[in-house]
Amino acid sequence: MTAAHKIPPPKATRKNFTMPDETARELDFLATFLHKKQSQVIQELIHNASAALRNDLRLAKLKQLKGAFTGLIGDEQSIQRMKSERTL
Repeated sequence: MTAAHKIPPPKATRKNFTMPDETARELDFLATFLHKKQSQVIQELIHNASAALRNDLRLAKLKQLKGAFTGLIGDEQSIQRMKSERTL
């Protein structure tokens, strides 16, 4: 047996929640249209929304790092100053 066969499947947690009638009708419509169970539709929507949010957070972190490692010269330095410091 391989290691994959020894790993138990992830546990499922049942969450009961209420929603407005209009939302329940929309969920029923989506499930019927997509030929899926309502719980599958909800799972996919949650996964897609959380993946999009994670990507937005990663993008924000990358934007914070923009220019940090480009080798750009800061405001307090100049090429002449760097050359003079290198010769010392």
